[in-house]
Parts: sequence; C-alpha cells; structure tokens
Amino acid sequence: METKKEEFEFVYVENNGTVRELDTEEIEYLQTEFQPGDGARPYIKSSYSQRTPDNKISGFILRNEVPENIEIIRTDLRYLEIRFPINIYDSGKAIELPLGIYSVKVIGGWDVSIGNFTFTLKNMENGKIINPEVTNWRFQSYESGQRAKKIMVLDISERGNYIIEFKNQKSLKVRPSNLIITRLFEKQIPNRELRIWIG
Repeated sequence: METKKEEFEFVYVENNGTVRELDTEEIEYLQTEFQPGDGARPYIKSSYSQRTPDNKISGFILRNEVPENIEIIRTDLRYLEIRFPINIYDSGKAIELPLGIYSVKVIGGWDVSIGNFTFTLKNMENGKIINPEVTNWRFQSYESGQRAKKIMVLDISERGNYIIEFKNQKSLKVRPSNLIITRLFEKQIPNRELRIWIG
C-alpha cells in the first residue's frame, strides 16, 4: 500500500521554524536502512525546540512532536541543506546551501554516462545563476547505502536559498556496475529513477 505524504509519521522543521510535509524523496530517505556509522543517516530531532550544534532548528521530527499551535504546511519547496538524493526530474526545489565546494554524485551505479545532463542553481535573493562543472575525477563511493559516482563539482560562493533546475535528463545513463562482464547482464537504471547527491 502506498504511503500518503500527509499520513507519514515524520515532517520537517525549516530554519525559520515553519513545519512542512515531506516529499517522496524525503520519505524514501527516511525509510532507507543505514549502517550505524553511516554519516548519511538522517538527523531526527527529539523535540521541536531542539537545535543542532551550530544552533539550527531545522531537521526531521515526528509529527506528534510538533506543537499544536504550529501548522504543518504542504509545499513543493524544500528549504534545507542537502543531505539526501534529489530525483533529476524534481526541478523547482528550493535548497539551502552554505558557502563551500560540493561534490555532485549520481546515485545507483558506477557506470555513468553524463551526456548533456546538467542543472543550474538560481539564488532566490539576487537571481545569480550557478552552474556545476563536470569533473574528470569520477570517484566511486556509497551514499544513502547505494553506489554513487562523482560527476560534477559545485562552487557556492555565498550562502543562500537556491532553486534547482535540471536539464537534458534523458541523456544521463547509469548502470549498477562498471565491470565489462557484469554490464552484459545488467539493465540500465530507468532514467526517471535517477537521483543526484550534493554534499
């Protein structure tokens, strides 16, 4: 049975204190099984007022821990620092990114063909557009318990909220393994299921 977003046990507290429903990717992220020492595990608040070591109020929280006077809103915008994958057809998300240089990884496999796939980030305050740079150093790793391959580097020169827009998604092709023998028996991951990780 498919879980309706409004019935899911967790919601998200934004940095400004508002609380919203989760989107499909966030629900899948919270349902993913992680190893105890995996740094990709979600941060779950034990109470609404609990803050992170850097004094942020944002984080996932159980629905029944939200104070009764705070409305849980529905929105297509996702205001938070990236800590989990985003589907490449999920344009229009608002994501919060601090200053820094980030790796962009494709989730699901190690045999990756980028083609013309790319995305842009638009600063919601000043309209500045940021484009990622394709990297030749395509390191393999694991994120969210799945295979991941670094494909781009993202240089964020100022902290802010950015709208992400994906382009040429169909040209991104991913297979689970990059071993020639294995690829003969493996199917390409359906394009509509592909996700990226920024972190």
